[in-house]
Amino acid sequence: MASSHRVRIASAFGLAGVSALVVFGFAYRPSLTTAKLAAQSVLSAQTDLGSACSPSHACVASESATTSILFVGDLMFDRQVAVYSGSDLTHPFAKIGNVKDGAFGSVDLAVANVEGPVTAHRVPTYKSIQFAFDPRIAPVIKAEGFDAVSQANNHSLDQGRAGATVSRQTLAAAGLSVFGDQIRDDASSSLAYVTVDQHRIALLGYHTVDRTLDLAAVSSTIAMAKQQADLVIVFMHWGVEYTPKPRPDQVDLAHWFIDHGVDAVIGGHPHWMQTVGVYKGRPIVYSLGNFVFDQDWSYETRQGLAVRFDIGPSSRSLTFYPVELTKSQPVVLTGKERDARLARLASFSDPVLTQEIEAGRLELPVRE
Repeated sequence: MASSHRVRIASAFGLAGVSALVVFGFAYRPSLTTAKLAAQSVLSAQTDLGSACSPSHACVASESATTSILFVGDLMFDRQVAVYSGSDLTHPFAKIGNVKDGAFGSVDLAVANVEGPVTAHRVPTYKSIQFAFDPRIAPVIKAEGFDAVSQANNHSLDQGRAGATVSRQTLAAAGLSVFGDQIRDDASSSLAYVTVDQHRIALLGYHTVDRTLDLAAVSSTIAMAKQQADLVIVFMHWGVEYTPKPRPDQVDLAHWFIDHGVDAVIGGHPHWMQTVGVYKGRPIVYSLGNFVFDQDWSYETRQGLAVRFDIGPSSRSLTFYPVELTKSQPVVLTGKERDARLARLASFSDPVLTQEIEAGRLELPVRE
């Protein structure tokens, strides 16, 4: 399907700073897959989605269309990742290639968490881990198949509010839809709409690692998104690092989202993949772990998870793709290694789902 449908983006953030890429003077050399990406998906950032959808009315989806949304874990481009990459900023994607070129099946929309600000702006050191990513990485992220990125994480303000603002501008200028903030829960910060063919999808990003959500603001945003989109997905940054299961309060929050109408909850931050569950027929993946990172020092931090959410008129499903990182380069596992990771995921997930998780695909009911 990905070869025949348009993807269009709208964000409450808007398009400030669309000329940002010019001043960086970066001539990105596309991989062979970049031309395919251009043919697969015409992507234009805009605040007015035109006749297909309007801010006051959701899209009318095709009766036969299936939309496939890929979610991957944390993308981090500083520290040892930058050392590995050197002058070749495409290094992290050298093995896996463009995420729409088949490693994850047919993908219409690809979403990731960018774990820090994309900015040349640096403030004096004030914390032990303080990320800043080369601005030239923004067009690389786009060229490798991603359409939308969350900035709702505990590193987005590492270079202050000015750095966070420049980051959103730089990512948007590369053609990416940006959603989520480290501390702001209002709709203009947390929400973006993306249209795939005639499906309008609301993406909401929130961070609760060291803070609590403004539930009144979140509830209002979800209600608005439900009116204006066909699908509402929350991408969370939460939980305890280096653990396989969520805390009880995370489970409560995930259920709260679904009780308020969210169609799926996807999470990150712990650097390990975590529990998969289903609540009222809606999927919850508490953590995807790492996708591009430099935590080479342990087995679990080098093992991540990607999920593809397929939404059709008469079926919904979640497909699991275990990945392994070597020198910050992810690859999709196959064969016995894949089976072992899926068995591991099933071991700390809902026992009712064991057989489906081990098979790599979770069938879900269609929402009325």
